Amino acid sequence: MKYGKLIKTIEEIAPTDLAPLWDNSGVQIYTGEKEIEKVLICLEITEEVIKEAESKKTGMIITHHPLIFESIKKIDTNEIPGRYACRLIKSNICVYSAHLSFDNAGQGNNFYMAKLLGMKNLKTPKKEGLREGAKDPEELPCVITGELIRQMSPREAVKHVTKALGLNEDIIRMVKGNRMIKKIGLCTGAGGGFLDYAIGERCDLFITGDVKLHEAQKAKAEGISLMDAGHYGTEHIFAENFAKQLKEKTGKGLEIIESTVDTDPFML
Repeated sequence: MKYGKLIKTIEEIAPTDLAPLWDNSGVQIYTGEKEIEKVLICLEITEEVIKEAESKKTGMIITHHPLIFESIKKIDTNEIPGRYACRLIKSNICVYSAHLSFDNAGQGNNFYMAKLLGMKNLKTPKKEGLREGAKDPEELPCVITGELIRQMSPREAVKHVTKALGLNEDIIRMVKGNRMIKKIGLCTGAGGGFLDYAIGERCDLFITGDVKLHEAQKAKAEGISLMDAGHYGTEHIFAENFAKQLKEKTGKGLEIIESTVDTDPFML
C-alpha cells in the first residue's frame, strides 16, 4: 500500500481534528513516499520495539504514544528521541502516532475498554466528534460512562477489570466507595482530572491510571470508588484494537503485525 493511501486510511480511524492543538498526533517520522508492505502496531516506541520492527522488516510503526511529544531543538543521539529517530531513519522506518485523535475517536481506547468490560448504555460527552457547543477537542473529556451487566462489590469489580484487561491484581490501587458498583466511568491513560465528570454523572466507580493522592482523597470524600489500573494497564489494549480496525479497512493489501514487546516499565 502506498504511504499516502495508508496515512489517509489511518486518519479515517483516528481523525487528526479530534486531537487538541497541544497534542502531537500524526506523522512523527517520514522517510519518503514508498510502498508499505508491513506495519507494526504498538503502544509506544522503545529500543526493543525498534529491534522488532527491523527484524520483521516493517516499513512503518504505528504507535499510540507519540515518539516526539514536545518541540525539539536538536537531534542528539545522547537523548532518547534523537537516538530512536536516527535509528529509525537509518532503517527507513516511518512512524505515525494516533494519540488523542484515537482516544477521541468513536471506536477508540475508551470504547474498546468499555466493550471488554461488557458495559452497556454507553455515553460520551461527544456528539459527532465534538460535544454540542464545543469549539475544540480540548473541551472534550476523553471519558465513557455506562453500566455493568450486574451490580458488583468493589472487590468483585477489581477481579472483573483485571480479568477483562489481562492484568495482575497486584498492580491495582483502589479507593473503595460507600456503595455497590453498577455505573462506571472510565478514561484510559492518565485521566484523574476527569474525576469530577464521573462524580457529576453519578458513577459508582471511575477507572483510569496515574491517579494522584489528592484525586484519591477527593474520591474517598465523595464516596465514589476510584480504580487506578495504571497508564500502561488501561492502554496496552491499543495495539489489538487499532490493528483490528486497520485490517478491516485494508484487507489483504497490508500485513499488520501487533507488537509482542511488553513496554510496561514497572516490572520486578
